[in-house]
Parts: sequence; structure tokens; C-alpha cells
Amino acid sequence: MAIFLDNPSYDEFKKLSKMRIKEAKILFKKFEYSGAYYLAGYSIELALKACYCKNVKEQSFPPKKEIYYALYSHDLNNLLDVSGIKLDFEKREKKDKIFQENWITVKDWTEQSRYGFFNRTYAESLINSIVGQSGILNWIKKLW
Repeated sequence: MAIFLDNPSYDEFKKLSKMRIKEAKILFKKFEYSGAYYLAGYSIELALKACYCKNVKEQSFPPKKEIYYALYSHDLNNLLDVSGIKLDFEKREKKDKIFQENWITVKDWTEQSRYGFFNRTYAESLINSIVGQSGILNWIKKLW
């Protein structure tokens, strides 16, 4: 039986983020690079939504309304803006060149990548930017 979450909670977003990056790594090892790319990027979307919940002290994600457009857009730049960690991000970006380069790779991910074809190079680059040295997800986990 499938379980669908209408308004995921802070803890559910964290759990889903960790699951998606784990699944991305498994797909990568199985040479399924397009799926690995998509799920790796999705892990960042979920992590930023967890940060939002934590920083506005919401137990779950707010209902879909126009006022919450940035939360439902899937755009990682928009999500970073509303996540409550933007100032921390800017400080880290200024002092860590690798982190800055990782964000340049990660920020271009989009939910539309689910319709794309990605080779090993793209998938590996995204995954490394997320969990490698100065990885974006590794950093977000310290703040959520």
C-alpha cells in the first residue's frame, strides 16, 4: 500500500531527503544516470523544505495557496530564499569556493529533469556537489 503525504512534516521532509539521495546513489551504481540525477536534485528540494518548516516553526508544510508560490515552485533558488538559511548560505558561499561551485551545479536542477536524459558525467557532478567535499546537502543537514 502506498502512502501519500499531503502536507509533509519537518521530520518527513528530512527523511525523504535522505531517502532520495540514497536512492540516487543506488541508481548511479546501476548505471541509471538520469534517475540518479533527478533524485539527487530532489533531495535538495526536500532538504530546503525541511529548513523552511524548522525556521518558521511549522509542523507541516502550509496548504497550497498563491502566497506560498515559492514553496511549491520546485525552484531551488526560490526555496533557498524562503528556507530561513539564506544568510548562512551567503556566509558559507563567501568563504568556501568549493561550496560556491557546488551550488552553481546544484541550483540548475529542476523538476523538469525527470523528463531528461543525463549521462554519467552530469549525474556524478550533481551527486558530488550534493554529498562530496563542501556538499550542499551535507551543509544543509547541519542547519536543519
